[in-house]
Amino acid sequence: MLAGLGLLGLAWVARSSYRIASHDFEPWPGSAILKHPEEIGVAGLTPVSFVSSGGAKLAAWYVPSKNRAAVVLAHGTNADRSALLPELRILATAGFGVLAFDWPGDGESTGHIEWGQEEQDALRAALGWLTMQHDIDPQRIGGFGFSMGGYTLAQVAAQDQRLRAVVLAATPPDYVDYARWQVRRWGPISEGPVALLLRQFWPQSQQIQPQQAVARIAPRPVLILAGDADPIVPPFMAQRLFNDAAAPKALWLIPRAGHGGYASAALIAYQQRLTAFFLQALLK
Repeated sequence: MLAGLGLLGLAWVARSSYRIASHDFEPWPGSAILKHPEEIGVAGLTPVSFVSSGGAKLAAWYVPSKNRAAVVLAHGTNADRSALLPELRILATAGFGVLAFDWPGDGESTGHIEWGQEEQDALRAALGWLTMQHDIDPQRIGGFGFSMGGYTLAQVAAQDQRLRAVVLAATPPDYVDYARWQVRRWGPISEGPVALLLRQFWPQSQQIQPQQAVARIAPRPVLILAGDADPIVPPFMAQRLFNDAAAPKALWLIPRAGHGGYASAALIAYQQRLTAFFLQALLK
């Protein structure tokens, strides 16, 4: 009887661990606001689309630049481009062009989620689209990536000089460590399901991790953000990413913020910090 209950408990832990870890690879159907961009209230915001080298058709919003500089916004898992509306509003109000797009398989974009080459191709396509806009100076493009969006942004920025400044918000320094953290309550029992998940969904598990990529972004500036109450990508992970980065770099742990919601936690300070970073990096 006790042995049976123990086996049932192990099975439940394994199933729960797998379910939690696999959540990052589930497509997001899209928020209702994607169909009604006129309700966003940002002047000049226009739906656009472009195709990645991998064949995914990527849906996006674009706000034209008033200062010749632009920022591409990369959202995280289980979300679409509307998740970064606070950042879009802040940067557009400051005069930056803003391109916010849906990752392959999320929102209104085609493709599938793998957090590997397909996402990297998508981000490069976004950068390519930006460089073709008449209102943009190709030497004045920055990127903001949240969570797994920051994960891919760090990888691409390490190699792509078109990104002249990078903000990594709530970005896991290493995906395997991040996945293990999500199921840490069950300790070693969770290792098997996490390993199974990585074999099934993440064939490129040997790709460069942000903790290696971030040092290669220098001498372009990097700002690392995290909520000091983030339970998903906790502050120690942001500190670890900051330690691995090369100067010029900065770290800001936002008081009372969780996994995102920075504008709600510290609106004025967040507006000032985000705007000042891109002004200094792209326009000085």
